[in-house]
Amino acid sequence: MMEEFKNKRTHFSEEEMSKIENLNIDAITILDKDYPDCLKNIEKPPFVLFYKGDRSLINDPNYHYLAVVGSRNSTIYGEMMTIKIIKDLPKDTCIVSGLAKGIDRKAHEEGLKNGLKTIAVLGNGIDVEYPICNKELYKRIPKKGGLIISEYPYGVVGTPTSFLVRNRIIAGLSKCILLVESYDRSGAVNTVNYAIYFGKNVGCVPSSAIKESNPNKFIKDGAALIENAKDLEGLY
Repeated sequence: MMEEFKNKRTHFSEEEMSKIENLNIDAITILDKDYPDCLKNIEKPPFVLFYKGDRSLINDPNYHYLAVVGSRNSTIYGEMMTIKIIKDLPKDTCIVSGLAKGIDRKAHEEGLKNGLKTIAVLGNGIDVEYPICNKELYKRIPKKGGLIISEYPYGVVGTPTSFLVRNRIIAGLSKCILLVESYDRSGAVNTVNYAIYFGKNVGCVPSSAIKESNPNKFIKDGAALIENAKDLEGLY
């Protein structure tokens, strides 16, 4: 695929293509037969998906795809609930998240720890290890049979807009979105809104009523209340 990609993307120099190949980065386009149908039907489907790891994960009927998202500034409660839920998920679950700090990171880590597959969807170039605190996790996901994907090619630095836009891919890949923890303005809410727009199921971990939270708002509006893995049965 890389040779075909090289021929199509002629604006990359030979030096740049050499760097990309050395990073074990490849690509799939919407014209390829194994491009996932679930992404063809989302708003502005990515024409190209750059990836590192097991590409078959984006289109494998043997897995059930669950997005787990939440606050970058996660609390002990949010992380403990992420641990509690993921450890009891069926082994055919594939965790999808955004490799951000906080709940995203905990979701990927717990998925790997419990023998689940995981997909990280980046809002920056496929080679950019961001945030730096997740550098080791970025490398570990492909080594453990997971997948890292991005619609942004080599060297692209993420922006607030690019991180929001990538959330449509997280929602598109998943049958259900689990919002663990979120307060005030949050990119995780953006992912949930995409999921609702795409007709996906939404589950939320309830938060304390002492402070207004986005999960509690979504639960009031009809999202499933999720306290454990069993509550997710039939949603993804």
